[in-house]
Amino acid sequence: MQEAPVITLPGTLSTPITIRQYDSNALIINDNKHSLLLRIRSNDMPRLSAANRSDLPARLPNHLLAAALDYLFAKNPAVLSITIDNGLTQRLENKGLVHSKGSEPDTSICIRQGFYQDRTLWHWQRNSHPAPEIWTRNDSGTEHPVRQKQPAGTVYERYDYQSDVTVSFRSIDPEQDLSLFHNWMNQPRVNEFWEMAKSRGELQEYIRTLLADTRTWPLIGCFNGEPFGYMELYWAMEDRLAPYYDCQPWDRGFHLLVGNTKFLGPRFSLSWTRSISHFLFLDDPRTMRLVGEPRADNKRLMKLLAPAGWEFVKEFDFPHKRAALVHCHRKTFFQDIQL
Repeated sequence: MQEAPVITLPGTLSTPITIRQYDSNALIINDNKHSLLLRIRSNDMPRLSAANRSDLPARLPNHLLAAALDYLFAKNPAVLSITIDNGLTQRLENKGLVHSKGSEPDTSICIRQGFYQDRTLWHWQRNSHPAPEIWTRNDSGTEHPVRQKQPAGTVYERYDYQSDVTVSFRSIDPEQDLSLFHNWMNQPRVNEFWEMAKSRGELQEYIRTLLADTRTWPLIGCFNGEPFGYMELYWAMEDRLAPYYDCQPWDRGFHLLVGNTKFLGPRFSLSWTRSISHFLFLDDPRTMRLVGEPRADNKRLMKLLAPAGWEFVKEFDFPHKRAALVHCHRKTFFQDIQL
C-alpha cells in the first residue's frame, strides 16, 4: 500500500488530507470527516468512480476529489484529462472541477490545464470571486485598480510530487520572523543582490512598511514547514518596472532570495519557481502575465526560472542597474508546465 504525505489545505480550515493507493486500481482519500474509496479504470484516459456509491456523502467536498485528481495527474504526466463518473460529480459541493461532458454516458471530464487553475487544494481562497475592478490614483499619480489587503498566515501550500516536498508560502510576521529575516539579509551572498544588510530595527520597520502597502506582499517560503527564503510580490502597474514595457493592470512580479543554504540546488529551485508562479496565477484569475527584472548579469536566476515557463524578453537600463525583462504567460504556464 503506497501512501503520499499528508496534504493540508491552506487558510482558516487547515484540513489535513491523506491519500493512499490501496492497489493499482483503487485510491483511499481521507480528511477529518470523510473517507472516500475510488476505483480507477485506465485505458487511454483514467476514469474515476466511487467503489461503493452507498458510502458517498450526500455532499462531496471538492477537496477530496481534487486530491485524487492531483495525485493521478502528477503520477501520469502524459495524461491531459481524467474521466469522472457523474455519480461523483453530481454530489460535489460545486462543479469547478468539471470542465465538459464525457464521451461515455454519465461521465464528465476534468482537464489538466483547468484543474491546476482551480484554487481548491492550494490557495487560501479569500473568496470564490475576484475583487471588483475599482480604479484609484496613488500618491505618485499612477492610476491602478484598488488592491486587496494581504492576509496573515499560510496562503499557499502544495505537495510537489516531482520534488517530493511540501512547499508553502505565508505572510511574514515582523516580530516572529525578524531574526530570520535579519540573518538572511546580512549574508554577503544575499546582500550582493539585495543590498539590505541593515540593523534589526531598520529591517523590522521595512517589513511593517511593506505590510501596510497593498502594492507589495512580503512572504516567507517553507519546505516541509522549514523556512527556506523570502519573497516580495508586487503589482507591476505600481512598480518602477511599469514604464519599461506594455504593462497591464493585473501583471504581477516577485523578488526572491533563498536564505537557508540547505535548500539550494535544482530539486528545490524547480519546486519554488513553479510554486510561486502557480500561486500568483491562482491569486487573481485576471493575472495573465508575470514579469520580472533581475540584474542582466544574474544568468543563474534566469536559468532557474526557465523550467517554470519564464522567458527572456530584453535588456534595459534602470537608473540603478542594467536589467533583464523576463515574463511568464498564464496560457504557457498551465499548458506546458507540469505541476
